[in-house]
Amino acid sequence: MRWRYVLVTLGLTALLSGCAGMDLHTAKPLPKTRDVIWAVLPFINNTGTPMANARAATLAAGILQSDDQRVVGNLPISTRTQVLFGGNWKTEYAKALASARRHGARYALTGSVDEWTYRAGINAEPEVAITLWVVNVANGRVVWSGVGSAHGGSLGSRGTGGVAQRLIQRLLDHVLAR
Repeated sequence: MRWRYVLVTLGLTALLSGCAGMDLHTAKPLPKTRDVIWAVLPFINNTGTPMANARAATLAAGILQSDDQRVVGNLPISTRTQVLFGGNWKTEYAKALASARRHGARYALTGSVDEWTYRAGINAEPEVAITLWVVNVANGRVVWSGVGSAHGGSLGSRGTGGVAQRLIQRLLDHVLAR
């Protein structure tokens, strides 16, 4: 009788875990170096969700810092109002890259938020798609890139922020060869 309980539990666990998913495609990790200084540059918002790019940039900075990476400078969001009305991403990016150089950063993290929403319908669940780039601050060239998408479980245990955090963490694990 107990084995039936175990089978039913395993079956339900497999069924419910299948409701969440993640897909990643990344370049090879960066070479391991000690005492690397990071900066976070503006992210592009390719969604209809206001401030999704600022949310992703903030999550990325926090994840880098919680992984014992040194992050310098401030997040490059001039004002919430300017960003809500479109702002000028290229200008903010150039200013943030110059600031990263002044602060001695070796790498800068940037990217785009391509989806930050909920699926419609009875089984609504959060969906997030993000592209990350690591830029060599000295020459401005992209040295790593990765793209990922994820969606949460239909039980509503995670919102878009939780799904985005998990996705960014997995992408950064690939950057840092973890």
